[in-house]
Amino acid sequence: MNKEPCFVCGGEAMVIFITVDKHDVRCSRCGKYIFRDGLNEADYKDLPLEKKEIISKYVKEYNKATNEWAQLGDIDELWMKIEQFNRSRKKD
Repeated sequence: MNKEPCFVCGGEAMVIFITVDKHDVRCSRCGKYIFRDGLNEADYKDLPLEKKEIISKYVKEYNKATNEWAQLGDIDELWMKIEQFNRSRKKD
């Protein structure tokens, strides 16, 4: 495990490089997630703080609700996943 910046918040996180395009990330602020496709990393760095907080909250809530790790990668797909997750939680 290496200490690297979190892809979401930029804070220190434990990162395991599973493959070149797949990282196991454990961030004390955001939670646990799998980050896929390093080409998408720049999209996360350019996000305003408000959107980073939305993603961080999603990861934490996803971890709690499913006992699984969130899957992050393409930012457009992630917004759809967040929307679906929030809708399903409102139904419960």
